[in-house]
Amino acid sequence: MRRRDFFTIVGGAAALVPFAAGAQPSPMRRLGVLFVLGEDHPEVPSFVAALKDGLRSHGWIEGQTIHMEFRFCRSDANLVKRYTEELVGLQPDIIFAQGVVGAAAMKQATQTIPVVFVQVQDPVGGGFVTNLARPEGNLTGFTNFEYSIVGKWLQLLKDVSPGVSRVMALINPDNRPRWNGYTAAFENYAPAAGIKPQMAGVHNENDIEREIAQFAAQPDGGLVVLPDATTGVHTKLIVGLAERYRLPAVYPGGFYARAGGLIAYSDSLRGQYRSAASYIDRLLRGTRIGDLPIQTTDRFETVINLKTAASLGLTIPPALLAIADDLIE
Repeated sequence: MRRRDFFTIVGGAAALVPFAAGAQPSPMRRLGVLFVLGEDHPEVPSFVAALKDGLRSHGWIEGQTIHMEFRFCRSDANLVKRYTEELVGLQPDIIFAQGVVGAAAMKQATQTIPVVFVQVQDPVGGGFVTNLARPEGNLTGFTNFEYSIVGKWLQLLKDVSPGVSRVMALINPDNRPRWNGYTAAFENYAPAAGIKPQMAGVHNENDIEREIAQFAAQPDGGLVVLPDATTGVHTKLIVGLAERYRLPAVYPGGFYARAGGLIAYSDSLRGQYRSAASYIDRLLRGTRIGDLPIQTTDRFETVINLKTAASLGLTIPPALLAIADDLIE
C-alpha cells in the first residue's frame, strides 16, 4: 500500500535550468561511478537504475553516447582507496561519488576532474565546499539530511513506542564533523522528547553486536540508526539484532523497513540520483561547477513495517498510518 506525502526542508539552491532545446549530446563521453556500498546492497540496483534513467532522459545512453565505469566498495576502506585511484587514473570527463566517504575520497584524489556527489550531509561542515550557492572547487551535488532531522526521528520513535526513555544512535565515528553534528543534535532535541541519548561509534560487525547487546541490557531503550556506509552495509545485522533484543528502531532509509526494520524516515534517495544525472548532463555540455549550486532534499518518505510493529507489541497511531508512504504488511 503506497501513499504520497511530501515534507519540505528549506534549501538555498536555485532550480535547475533546462538545456537549450535542440542541443545534442557530444560523441561518447566517460563517467566514473564510485559506490561506497556494494552491489549486493538492497537499494543499489535501484540507485544505479535511477542514475542511468536520469542520464537517458538527457540523451546519454550507456554504450552509445556515454561509457560508464562502475566501482562498488562494500564499505571497505581499502577498496575505496583502490577504486578511487583507479577511476581518477582513467581520467573520465566526470566522476559520480556516492556518500560522504565517496565524496571525501574524490576530494582528496583530484582537484581537476568534476565530481558530482549525492547523499552527503553538511557539505560545508564536511569541508567539501565553502559556498553552497556557488561551489568553488571541483565538487558539487546533493545533500540529504540536515542535523535537525534528528528531532523528527526521535518524535517518530516516541510516537510508535511511547515508553522509550533511552536512545542509542549508531554511526561510524571516523568523520568527526558529522559525528559532532549528530551529537549536538541529539543533545538538543532529546530532552524535549523525554529521552536520554547516547552515541555509539561502530566500524564493523563486532562493534555493532557489542554496542546493541550492551545497550539492550537495560529497559526502555530504542535505536536510531544514522545514515552511514557502515550502518548501510550491515542493514540485515542491525535489523536482526533489533528484533532479537526487541528494540524499537528508527532508520534513515526505506530499505531498512523493507528488510524488517520498524520505521524509516528519509529523503527520496532515488530522486537524488536522477537529479545528479541532470548535473552530469550540464557539466558534459560545458556548465561550470560554480554554476551548479549544492541542492537540498525536498522529498521525504515514511515507511512502516506493520509486521515488525506487531511482533514488538506496538500499535501504530492512526495519524502516522495516514501519512505513511509505504506500509509493509
